[in-house]
Amino acid sequence: MILEKTYRPSAPLNQFIDTIWLGKAANLDLKSSHHAALFTELIFNYGDRFEVDGQNIETTSNKGYHQIISGLKTTPFQTTVSGSYGCVGLILKPFCYGMLLTKFDTSLMNAVSEILYEHLFAPKTANFKLVETYLVKLLGQTQLDSDLIQFERYIASKTLENGALKNFNHSIAISQKSFIQKFKKHYILTPSEYIKLKKVNTAIHLLKNRTSEKLTEIGLAAGFYDQSHFIKSFKKYYGSTPKEFTNTIER
Repeated sequence: MILEKTYRPSAPLNQFIDTIWLGKAANLDLKSSHHAALFTELIFNYGDRFEVDGQNIETTSNKGYHQIISGLKTTPFQTTVSGSYGCVGLILKPFCYGMLLTKFDTSLMNAVSEILYEHLFAPKTANFKLVETYLVKLLGQTQLDSDLIQFERYIASKTLENGALKNFNHSIAISQKSFIQKFKKHYILTPSEYIKLKKVNTAIHLLKNRTSEKLTEIGLAAGFYDQSHFIKSFKKYYGSTPKEFTNTIER
């Protein structure tokens, strides 16, 4: 039997963290594939084997706690679990990867691990609200970059068509080169790779809801400039073509 619980924090913590999740099982053997994740995830493993294999993965162990940072990826990745399963995870905004790297394997990260264990994992009743209070104190002094906030707002309000990144660069004070360097430091991907990832996620949503019978129309609606570009990008990020994905849904 698997115990799973999730909690969505409120402001100001939700500037960084979308969801806190808890998973437990006496014994679990699982190997699963994941695709086109649009978030950064910080996982604290208190059980036996829990591994994430793919791009932009950082792991460390301290005081018996196994910590994993999983960032944005341009290719599919895998999770492997065996033995006793016990994890607490934080699903964070995509730009948090760079922030976590500066704090990874530090006393701050160890303090977070101990707080999550004491108030979420160990007790019979998880106290998410108390954990949220602690996390606000620990992360509350982190300053969000104004250019990155502006970028997220821009792409959330625009159709991600060809030239969207160039148009955005005209709206900020720093050069395109400086912005790309700053962006990659936080997101790990380049802005153009991130925009493709957003487009693939939009296409996945449209395919699941079958907004059109024609794949070309779905690709154009997601922001790809032609069918070839759509198929190539979708296969790279997701691991299969749009048609193969559609066939899987229909089965």
